[in-house]
Amino acid sequence: MKKVNFLFAALLLLFGAVLTGCGTVSSNNKNVAICFPNTTPSWERNGKALNDQLVADGFTVDMQISSTSEQQVSQVAEALKKKPNCIVIGAIDSSAFVEVLEAAKTSQIPVIAFDRIIFNTDAVTYYASYDNDAVGEAQGLYFEAALDLKNGGGPYNIEFFAGGPTDNNAHIFLKNVLEILDPYMKKGQLVCRSNQTDFDTVAVKDWYAENARPRIKELLEKYYNGETLHAVIAPNDEIAGVILDEFKKAGRPLPLISGLDADPSALDRIRIKEQTFTVAKDPERLTAKCFRMIKAVVEGVQPDINDVTTYDNGVKIVPAYLCTPMIIDSTNIAQYY
Repeated sequence: MKKVNFLFAALLLLFGAVLTGCGTVSSNNKNVAICFPNTTPSWERNGKALNDQLVADGFTVDMQISSTSEQQVSQVAEALKKKPNCIVIGAIDSSAFVEVLEAAKTSQIPVIAFDRIIFNTDAVTYYASYDNDAVGEAQGLYFEAALDLKNGGGPYNIEFFAGGPTDNNAHIFLKNVLEILDPYMKKGQLVCRSNQTDFDTVAVKDWYAENARPRIKELLEKYYNGETLHAVIAPNDEIAGVILDEFKKAGRPLPLISGLDADPSALDRIRIKEQTFTVAKDPERLTAKCFRMIKAVVEGVQPDINDVTTYDNGVKIVPAYLCTPMIIDSTNIAQYY
C-alpha cells in the first residue's frame, strides 16, 4: 500500500509540473476535474492514462487523489468551487456524494462516474465503466468449464471472496459468479465447506488485499485441515496474490483461482501457472472512451452510449458506455501481454 501511495505522490508532482494552471480555472473553456482513489494500482494507471489524453488535447486538468471517502468528498467539493466544465469521479464510497453533488446540479456541471456508479443523486450525467455483469459471469463460466461441471465434474471444494462493500461493482461481481455456480453447489458438485457465500461475510474491506489474509488463513485451518481446497473466487489480482501466499505458507496445493485487472504481478503468476486466470479490464480502452465522453459533454454534444437500462442509481437510470472485459490465462497470455 505504501508503494501505491508513493506512486500517486509521484504522479501528483508530475501533474503539477506539466499542467498549466492545474488546480485553477483557465480561460480555455476546457477545464476538467478528476477525483480518483489510490486504493489499487489500476487506479494509478487509469488516472495517468486519462490525464495524458486530456492534456494532449489541450485540457487543463485538476487531478485529485484520495485515500478515504471523507477526503474524496472534500476534494470534490473544492473542485466544484472552481466551476470546471466537467468532473470525473472514481468513487471510493458510491453512496457518499448526495449532498456534495448538489453544487454540480446548481452550476450545471456534467458529472461522469468512472468505473463505479454513484448512487442516490440525479446529478450524475453519464457512467463510463466495464460491463461488470460480464466480469462476474466470465469468472463463473471459467470455473464451470475448468472443473467440467456441465458434464458432472466434482465434487470440488470452493470458497468465495468479494471486493469492498462500498463499491457497487463488488456486489455485481459476486452476484453474477454465484448465479453461474450456485446450481452446482445445490447439486453437490461444488462444496463450500465454510458455507460463507453471503456478501457481507466474504467482502474484503476497501479492496485492501491484506484484509483477506486472516480469513483465508482461518478457512484453511478450520475447514480444510486434511482437506483440499480446489478453487477460490478472488475478486482481484492483489487479493489473489495474498490468498496464494497463504496457500504456499501452509504447504497446500495451489487452487484454481481467479483475478481481476491483469496486474503485472498476476501476469507473472499466470505465466508460471500459479494464478489460473485474470479478467483484463484494459485501462486504455476505458480511459479512451471516458476521454471521448468528456470531450462530448464539454462541447455540448451527445457522447457514445451503449447502455440505457442497467444502472439505476436509486434516483435515475444513468446512461452508460460499457467496455467488454477479457479472460487472460496461460493459453492466451503470450498473445496479449
